Amino acid sequence: MSELLALDPGRDKIGAAVLSFAGSEKEKTIIKKNVLLDHLNEIFNHYQIKEIVIGNGTGAEELREIVTGAYPKMKISLIEEKYTTEEAQARYLAEKPMSNYEKLLRKIVSWKIKKPLDDYAALIIGEKYLKKLDKSK
Repeated sequence: MSELLALDPGRDKIGAAVLSFAGSEKEKTIIKKNVLLDHLNEIFNHYQIKEIVIGNGTGAEELREIVTGAYPKMKISLIEEKYTTEEAQARYLAEKPMSNYEKLLRKIVSWKIKKPLDDYAALIIGEKYLKKLDKSK
């Protein structure tokens, strides 16, 4: 079975998510930029990646060049990543509800989640791409 690798580029770290083409999540993680290729090699050894999709935000072109250099025959697409951070935060909160203390803090101050959500953003980028593929059929 082949999978899709979705990447959410950033300055220092990259969110990565592996999805089946049916849309089920296989893995999601956050990778430090300086070990990106090592981690991608692990992903490629573990999964049958057929295609890569990259969010078109900060660092997208640089990431695309790095990935294209390492995997020149792989199909790589850029996709709009507008609002994925907000969607990632909502998804994270749905999966891991806040404590009463955190809810109170959120009401009093504009409190944001401290956990990096790049992995969730990558997952959402992959899901958006799959929806776009489904609509084009």
